[in-house]
Amino acid sequence: MTEGYEVFGNALDRSVLASLRELQDDGDPDIVAEVGGLFLEHSPQKIAAILQAVENGDAKGLQTAAHSLKSSSAYVGAMRLSELSRELEMMGRSQVMDGAVEKAERLNLEYQKVMMELDAEIQRSN
Repeated sequence: MTEGYEVFGNALDRSVLASLRELQDDGDPDIVAEVGGLFLEHSPQKIAAILQAVENGDAKGLQTAAHSLKSSSAYVGAMRLSELSRELEMMGRSQVMDGAVEKAERLNLEYQKVMMELDAEIQRSN
């Protein structure tokens, strides 16, 4: 374990990352770095879309953006982030936005933890 893991905690499920590594072929680029890099590249737009949808009271936009983040975050082992995304997706689907602002704030905080841990994991992989 690197020092970053001890500082940042457990925003990532390491068993998911280990499962990804089992798919690694010899000589190929590190799969965790590849998948994690894609998440780091594309997730800021998804977070921004969620926050914007909540701010605007856009239930359909929230459902769509949260669904996208739910799937991609689970793929990199960010299970709490995925669960918060699922909860926001359900709020959007049901068009009941009560508590969405607070949940989106929690999601954003969890996202920051995931980004730090995933970046540390990618650095360790390289």
